[in-house]
Amino acid sequence: MQTVLKSALLGIFAMTATISPSFAAEPTSPAETITVTAKSLQEIENLGVAVTIISAEEIKSSNASSIKDVLIQSAGINPGVNSGSISGRQNISIRGTNSDHVLILIDGRKVSGSDAQIGHSDFQYNWVPMNAIERIEVIKGPASSIYGSQAIGGVVNIITKQSDEKFYGDVDVQYGLSEDKDGNSLDTSINIGGKITDKLSLIVSGEHADLDSVADEDNDSDTKIEGKEITNGLIKLRYDLDDTQSIEGTYGQGVEDRYKIEDELYYDIERWNYSLGYNKQFETIALKLDAYVVDTDLYYNSTSSTGGYTHNMTDSVARAEASITAFNRHYIVTGAEYKLEEYDKVYDLSASASRNFKEDIYNTSIFLQDEFEVTPDFLLTVGARYDYHERFKGELSPKINALYKIGAHHRVKAGYGEGFKAPTVTQNSSEYVSTSRHIFYGNDDLEPESSRTFEIGYEYYSDSTVIKTAAYHTEVDDLISSDRIVDNPGPFGDEYLYVNTDKATLQGFECEITKDITQNSKLRLAYHYLDSEDEETGEDLSYRPKHTINARLSSNLPSDVQLTLSANYTGKQYVDDNEYDPFTVYSAQVSKTFFDNMTVRLGIDNITDEDLDSEPYDIKGRLVYAGINYRF
Repeated sequence: MQTVLKSALLGIFAMTATISPSFAAEPTSPAETITVTAKSLQEIENLGVAVTIISAEEIKSSNASSIKDVLIQSAGINPGVNSGSISGRQNISIRGTNSDHVLILIDGRKVSGSDAQIGHSDFQYNWVPMNAIERIEVIKGPASSIYGSQAIGGVVNIITKQSDEKFYGDVDVQYGLSEDKDGNSLDTSINIGGKITDKLSLIVSGEHADLDSVADEDNDSDTKIEGKEITNGLIKLRYDLDDTQSIEGTYGQGVEDRYKIEDELYYDIERWNYSLGYNKQFETIALKLDAYVVDTDLYYNSTSSTGGYTHNMTDSVARAEASITAFNRHYIVTGAEYKLEEYDKVYDLSASASRNFKEDIYNTSIFLQDEFEVTPDFLLTVGARYDYHERFKGELSPKINALYKIGAHHRVKAGYGEGFKAPTVTQNSSEYVSTSRHIFYGNDDLEPESSRTFEIGYEYYSDSTVIKTAAYHTEVDDLISSDRIVDNPGPFGDEYLYVNTDKATLQGFECEITKDITQNSKLRLAYHYLDSEDEETGEDLSYRPKHTINARLSSNLPSDVQLTLSANYTGKQYVDDNEYDPFTVYSAQVSKTFFDNMTVRLGIDNITDEDLDSEPYDIKGRLVYAGINYRF
């Protein structure tokens, strides 16, 4: 740890020494100034936590088919898999934590992740139409002090588009031709919204994405990359009762099919999310009341002796939140939440009915955060959340973050936070038995996973340059894993019991530099170093590359032409006793706008046709695509 922190500090001081003092006296804030996820009144350069904001323009120019594709281009966010790769599935890891340690939100509402319930899954990244996303806000580091369970590694908040004063819309169509065996894609989307009356606003978004499955190069009967057919829709309504209060409602629905080669359907996924909220602005208090339901049905089409089965996961949440500005130099946010988590697993065959499982767990919580401007240059944020869980009782998650401004451009920050992740309904019930490749048993005696994170950072802001650095040290205790209790008992393989055994240490350094090279060109470089260790074995954690580098060049050329070039380097990583070589994926996109409302784009993903031969996982081959967007 001392070596990592020493290297990080030396890097910080070196960059500080080389920054030219000739910039203007006051910096210009970046386009993304305010974040709602951190629950702060500060602009992004004055936040005590590490925050990344990804705009809708960046999403479109990256040709992302899910939020996962966008996130892994940021410092500190790496690709990985959930307990092993199947048909090219990947998920994300923030600062080396597990994928189920990352909480995903849609407009601040929690999404039930499937990766903690279903092995090898990556089903939580396509909840809303990609064209409905206004921006993605990411908090890196523990956020349980506000959001509770699952926020050990961080929070990803998908902010959807808001309706405008005037009615507007856009239609988008894109086709991709793959170098792989099949793997072609067709994507269509529509987005319309605006004010229907002076008080009523509406926004409607929809998409249909079709990605053909890819066969293995050496064996046409094996699936390299699974096919996907995704249809998502989102409707948002807001009614302004007067200038100080409004009612909001949302309804989202999605259907996603996963295919093996020859269009063999083996996962059928249906999603619903709906909410109703009330907002009231008093003179010094803003009040939010919200209730929502997130429901997922995942049907696995199996020809095994147990037959197919359905996972049904439903989260019902009611919450209240108040933001208070009544006290001088204090911005206080407090709230309460009730969550009911339900899980139901039903097998198709009556002979397997004994394996059916149904259970629910409730959780109540309160939180308080105070953002205190001690002086004009010193900001202190303290907060804590208390969760009362039906199974393991109370859990307190405190945090403290400090930021100090050195002149107009320099920021130094430090923080400490604790996080936790509650066991899932299935893991935390001794009545649960899962039979697939192996047999897994739940455990009533499981404890929550917990973490402690220390972080220091330096950031620099000017008219043309932004530099963000951070060094962190995280210890995660009571990691939930499966302990083999019986070897080879029969046709279903070994038997495993969920237990608290593992302890992990994660430490690293991240740096992101955004530089305006010219008036029309911007370069972003991101680097992440990660040192991970399983304290039980002394080995590196699986699927955690030590080094990742992301580079992105965006240029506005003459005649309304935009060019985006990117390169993503994933360093050496280990899986069990195997070491896998680093690799780099290059992409490019050029677009041109005609008549002020029509944009045509051409692009290539994975330009060099990098192929990992499934080591440690499969990635898509070269894809050439063309698209057109029409705005009205």
